[in-house]
Amino acid sequence: MRISPVNAGMIDLVMSDDDHLVYYNNKPLLTAGGNEIKTGNQRVLKQLIIESCLLNMITDEKICFFALQSANTDFLGSGKDPFLDQFDELCSCDPFIQLRKGSITAGEISSGGSLESLPDKDPVLFNMMFWGVSGALEAFSLFCIDFRETTLNGKKITDWNGFIKNVYSGLPDHQRTIVNLLSLTHHSGVVLPMLLVCGYLNGMEYVNGLSSIHFRMAEATAVSPFSVPRVSAGRSDFLTIVPLILDDVQKALQFLDSYKPVRLKGIAGIIGKGEGYDLEFKSTLRWDLKAGKTNQQIERACLKTISAFLNSSGGILLIGVRDDGSVEGIESDRFPNTDKFLLHLWTLIRTSFGTDVSPNIQTKLEPAEGKTVCTVRCNRSGRPVFLRQPGFEEEFYVRVGPGTIALAVSEALKYISDHFTGK
Repeated sequence: MRISPVNAGMIDLVMSDDDHLVYYNNKPLLTAGGNEIKTGNQRVLKQLIIESCLLNMITDEKICFFALQSANTDFLGSGKDPFLDQFDELCSCDPFIQLRKGSITAGEISSGGSLESLPDKDPVLFNMMFWGVSGALEAFSLFCIDFRETTLNGKKITDWNGFIKNVYSGLPDHQRTIVNLLSLTHHSGVVLPMLLVCGYLNGMEYVNGLSSIHFRMAEATAVSPFSVPRVSAGRSDFLTIVPLILDDVQKALQFLDSYKPVRLKGIAGIIGKGEGYDLEFKSTLRWDLKAGKTNQQIERACLKTISAFLNSSGGILLIGVRDDGSVEGIESDRFPNTDKFLLHLWTLIRTSFGTDVSPNIQTKLEPAEGKTVCTVRCNRSGRPVFLRQPGFEEEFYVRVGPGTIALAVSEALKYISDHFTGK
């Protein structure tokens, strides 16, 4: 699938319940299998958007975040894994597994022991293949020792295909997605991409290892179920495609890093991200800390942010957190109890926006540093939301960068026409 061109006004990240999804041209972006690009991992989707804008297209014709997330969604996310259907076939072609089975020797890992004739003909490729073989063999030995302890309780490995398949099946979906695409795109077998995703090889070591087995694996009969084309080059062409392979590996490792858990979880993790397009902090709901009294302007500041999130791509407002990320706590609003706080907040929401927007807003009180923070999670609204707070003029707000702005009438009409089709 190829969609072009892409620009910031056509592609967006939208909050939906506990997940996020990518919108393209005001519609959910779909995979080749017709599924929404949707996950609770914002980092992956943000990188997908950035990458698509840089490429000026959304494509699954090369290894990139869209292709990886699409495969993750269409296959592994749905409980299917076509890779397992041809796993034994791929293992039978993988020279590292063949070596462990005793079918070949270390000198035959490259195509037919061709290393012996390479020093004079192609010293650069010889060095890549020689060091690629030795490095990959060492990494594979460590891999086998580590996983033998965890999967076989230290027992001797007798069924190598079953052992490798068992380790693969225990990997998280996003790691298996990378193994899928790299194996079937690069003819890299099973072992090399598994060593990469499990941290036993870095990107260059993977390429070096691939150089040593590339010509043997080029004869593999397995066919990729994905649209990403496979690398296929003869000996003389391999060095010319190394930059392309490195780019594939870099994208795969970036995708892998995007799934690493953030250091902080819960409310502390959200605060730790800092304010941005879909996150804003407010110290209080109604209490003016400087004047020492309630202030409707303070309430309006919160309502502006909520309305902007509803009109844009959704977001989270944290009430009880200062601009610098330190916790003030809703206790400073001086309500008798937390129930009174929530009642007041929801009264403001309903009187200012209407009752029909309520399903797009969820509130939750969470402890933080011995105080209480109110999380106001806003999903994108299906209709334009005007702020009609009693005592103030009616206004229409949207998010621009990390801030909230009011649009003039003409600007609001154009924005509504562009973002709320048929409204």
